[in-house]
Amino acid sequence: MSKKVIIVGAGPAGIMAALNAAKNNEVILIERNDEIGKKLKLTGGGRCNITNKRDIEEFFQRVVTNSKFLYSSFYNFTNEDLLAYLDECNFKYKIESDNYNKVYTSTDKAEDFIELLKNNLIKSKVKILYNKQVTDLIVEDGVIKGVVTSDNNKINGDKVIVTTGGKSFPVTGSDGSMFEILSKYGHKINPLYPALVPLVIKEDFVKRLQGISMKEVVFKTKIKKKNIEVTGDMIFTHFGLSGPGVLILSSYINKALENGEMEIRLDFLKNKSKEEISSIIRSNPNKTILNNMKGLLTQSFLKELIESLNLTATKAAELKKVDENKLVEYIKEMRLTVRETLSIKAAQVTSGGVAVKEIDASTMESKLIKGLYFAGEVIDVDAETGGFNLQIAFSTGTLAGSDY
Repeated sequence: MSKKVIIVGAGPAGIMAALNAAKNNEVILIERNDEIGKKLKLTGGGRCNITNKRDIEEFFQRVVTNSKFLYSSFYNFTNEDLLAYLDECNFKYKIESDNYNKVYTSTDKAEDFIELLKNNLIKSKVKILYNKQVTDLIVEDGVIKGVVTSDNNKINGDKVIVTTGGKSFPVTGSDGSMFEILSKYGHKINPLYPALVPLVIKEDFVKRLQGISMKEVVFKTKIKKKNIEVTGDMIFTHFGLSGPGVLILSSYINKALENGEMEIRLDFLKNKSKEEISSIIRSNPNKTILNNMKGLLTQSFLKELIESLNLTATKAAELKKVDENKLVEYIKEMRLTVRETLSIKAAQVTSGGVAVKEIDASTMESKLIKGLYFAGEVIDVDAETGGFNLQIAFSTGTLAGSDY
């Protein structure tokens, strides 16, 4: 029997929920902006990192928070299913095998993907209400009956799917206001943290390295007794560190930073031992250290390191063992103090949200309110960079939009 399905938020989760629900139902998609997929436009630096081509099994290792909860979602609508859907729509994408198997639009334009989704919503006869914000839910005797919009209009429905996102990038509409409404109806909202966010570093010398980017850096730290290790590219900034590897690290340490500063260790040459680096530094006794190390790492980075130790004109033959050890230590085990992350406004995703223990993982339905469903970033799930968070949105959205 056909139902009236109301979806709140036209991001990736809401769009997939709408497309799936529209197969058998009347669907109303409510969006507070004047366009759909506003945050989708920003993913992958505007190129739209749609998903990742790795085996779906590997996705669970890339989920930072509540990976087990996503089992039904991921297997119900896998990354392969998503790509098959794009093939069906004759939409061109590319798999960047040299970039961690990330999947992007072939044109490197997020707008093309959004346009496809918008056209499919129109074809599916989904009614989109733009510039409308949901300010309340209509709940009677533990059953959802509809929503109330900012113009005090009541819209009745048999099923409501909340896909309003987290609190990151508030300019896109995800300002966290829905959490207050859900909390009012008894849902537990786990604390919100910035995830995939740059890190603020205490040490001043980092500012001198501003703008220098490094490839395949290994980041290590410890939380309680747990060792955290992440590998990825990075860039030094005026406040600290950014770049893909740093963003991933931030998602693992954001909660621990609440208890104060943290030390992290950086290895800039993961494939070379300390001994190998030492022998390169000493390779030609008559040359300067900088000359001997040419090509080992970015020249500007090496120059700054050597300058900071006052060794610029020092020849390898004149290098003291203590200074050699310091230089090797900087390269293999640079110790930095993370003061904090940047604010949630600068985060790519939000960690925290609706507690997963109050959601049926096999349907995405609330265990507290019948007919109320959730999908995407509004739920307390988040993952590393690489298309995994978008796949969470597509997978949970598809499951929430299914008929039961």
